Amino acid sequence: MKIIIICFSLFIFHFSSLNASVMEEGEFYKEKQELELVKQELDEFYNKKENQYKKQKKELENILSNIEADKKTIEKVKLENQKILDEINRVIKSRAIVMYDKMKVKVVLDIFNKMVSDGKINEVFDIMIRLKQKRVLVLLKKFDVPTKTILMTKMKDYEYEKKGTK
Repeated sequence: MKIIIICFSLFIFHFSSLNASVMEEGEFYKEKQELELVKQELDEFYNKKENQYKKQKKELENILSNIEADKKTIEKVKLENQKILDEINRVIKSRAIVMYDKMKVKVVLDIFNKMVSDGKINEVFDIMIRLKQKRVLVLLKKFDVPTKTILMTKMKDYEYEKKGTK
């Protein structure tokens, strides 16, 4: 009888542990299903965000390429405008030089003295290097000594630079 009770106890213990393990496997299966569902949702979320990222990246690359194209166009227009401005300045300077060559020395000297007193000695120098040499000599004789000195120094430096670039 003891053996039967022990066998019966073992049988019941085994059956209850088997039942518990079946229940644990069922709960494990349920958790596994929930994890699969969460994983699937995360994958969908990740794919959605990755697609949004790719779309935004493509838009930004398009914007960047448009900016680069606009920048090149602006640079081209700027270069063309600079050429036009340089041409205008060249024409103005050449006309001014012709006018200074035709004006009376006294009038040119008065204009240059005014420019020098206004601090525009570099502009006077730029004009003088374009005038005829004979005209420059006449004007230099009539300037005051400090102005003559500055202009002569500038002319010497200009000639030195001119020879150095040739």
